[in-house]
This record gives sequence, structure tokens and C-alpha cells, in this order.
Amino acid sequence: MFLSAILFPVLASIRAAIDQPIFPGKVIVWLLFMLSIIGWVTILSKLAQLRRMRRADQEFTDRLRQSKTTLEVFEEGWENDLALKSLIYHAGARETAFQLLGSREPQDRMQQRLRQAGKLVGRQIDFLRMGFQTGFRAASGRLQNGIEGLRLIGAAALLLGTFGLVWTLMEGFDEAKEFAELAPRVGAGLGYFAISLFVAAPAVIARIALRNLVRKRKQELERFRDDIHRLFERSFAAALDPVRPTASEARPASVENEILRSERVAAPAMDHVPATPRRDPEPVPSREPEPVTDSGEEPKRYHSIRDRLLRNEADEEASSPFRVNPIARQAAAATGKGLRGY
Repeated sequence: MFLSAILFPVLASIRAAIDQPIFPGKVIVWLLFMLSIIGWVTILSKLAQLRRMRRADQEFTDRLRQSKTTLEVFEEGWENDLALKSLIYHAGARETAFQLLGSREPQDRMQQRLRQAGKLVGRQIDFLRMGFQTGFRAASGRLQNGIEGLRLIGAAALLLGTFGLVWTLMEGFDEAKEFAELAPRVGAGLGYFAISLFVAAPAVIARIALRNLVRKRKQELERFRDDIHRLFERSFAAALDPVRPTASEARPASVENEILRSERVAAPAMDHVPATPRRDPEPVPSREPEPVTDSGEEPKRYHSIRDRLLRNEADEEASSPFRVNPIARQAAAATGKGLRGY
């Protein structure tokens, strides 16, 4: 009873929309019907494609585990467009063959030629990493192919339903003289919008669900890309050289060794050197700045020459117009013997 009470007005509005004139009534209904078919075909085909991709990936994984060498699957030419892991593997295998042998295609006696070619070094390892990244992007593109079309289907359905609703209401308001004449037009316009919701809802819901499935599959592919990349590096990349110290880093150690060696050589010789008594430094007389007089007289100039320091004050005034610093004269009198032996 409750379900029929909900569906009856909806079905009545849809029937009123279908009974409208050819334009816009039947044209909009026909476009919405075609969008619904396209949306369901896209949803079902994408689900079937994801299922086949998972099955193909499982077959490729089993075959890769049975291989005795890293490039055995590549040598035998095993390929499947639905196997996304195969895209990643073959992208790295082709790059490895090109870096070591100069060709991206399988060759005769490939294992023997690879053993003679050597190992991947330096920039070649970076190219190998970029090759796996290219394969991963190709696999991600195939996973997401068709999902964004569902968003366009949902948007187009809502736009068509809104257009039918607005167009019908505009005609109804223009032609109706009473509310009884306007009611069927309003019901027909809502019928267009109800049909558009029935078309857009599956597309929107399926897009959300498919995006979640694709995100999980991409996480699996990322783990496979990292694992297969490490396998190729262990098989074909050269081992890194041990890090050697630079000249600037090695210099302090050599200098320290030289210092220790010189100390060991000089230590026995130092025992025979007689110890010399330590002398205290003799005091150096200091000069004081010349006093500034306020009377305007010429300031007196002092000299601390050794000979003049040893004279008395009367002889100094008679022999020279310059006067000796009294502080320096007192210091010289206290240490006269040291000055005379200088």
C-alpha cells in the first residue's frame, strides 16, 4: 500500500510527460531513454572488463612465478592486453633489453647475450624506473577508461529533465487561465524531471562504486610495480661501489698521524734538554698623556730616552730644553742597574 502510494503519482507524472507534444515532450523522453541504455551498457561492460582483467592478471602472475629467469616471459612473447600486470612487466623488460642489447624486441639466445652485456649502472637504472612508471600509467589509464563517461551521462540526463520541466511550466503559465488548466502541465514537467533522475541515478552510483574498485586495483598494481622493479634491479643492476672518503675528509686523519709520529720521535730527545729557568718579564714604563693647561702656555714635551733617564734633573734642564717625564725618571732610578746593562 505504501509503495503504491509513492509510485502512483510518479507514474502519473511520467505518463503526462509522455502524452505531451512531440517537442519537447517525446523528444526529451526519447533522449533520456537512449542515455539510459548507454549508461547501463557502459556499467555492465566495465564490470565485465574488470572481471576479465583480474582473471588475466592472475594467469600472468602464475606464469611469471613459474619462470626460471626474469626475462623468460618476455623472451617467449607472452602478451595479453587485458593483463595490466603484463603491461608493467613488459614496459620494464623492453627498457632493460634496450639498455643492455640495444633492442626492445625479444632476440635469439637472449640470456647468453645478457650475461655478456654486463649490468645496468647509473643513468640506466633511472631509465628502468621510468619504464616501469610508464607501464603503470598505461595500466591505470585502461582501468579508468569509460568511468568518466558515466558522469557525463548523469549530467546530461539531469540537464534534459530540467529543460523539460522549465519548458513545460513556461508553456503552462502562458496558456493556462485557471489553476485547473495549469495542474496537468506542472505534473508533466515534474514527470520529465523524474525520468531524468531514474536515468542519472544508476550512472552516478555506478561511477562511485567503479571508482572504488579501480582504486583498489591501482593499489595492487603499485605493489606489483615496486616488487617487479626490485626484482629487475637485483637481476640486472650493478652493485654500488663502497663510498670512499674524499681528500678533505681523509686529510685530518693523516695530519693527526703525522703529529702523533713526530711527538713519538721528539719525546726521547726532550728528556736530555736541560730545563732553563723562567724569567719574569721586566716592567715596561708607561707613558701618561700630557696635561692640558688652561692658562694658554705651551704644553711641556717629555722624552723617555735611556741616557736622559739616568741623568739628574739639574743636568737635564741645562743640556736640553725638553724635560724628562718624572714618572719615567722614578722608574729608571728604581731599576738603574737594569738600564745600564741594556
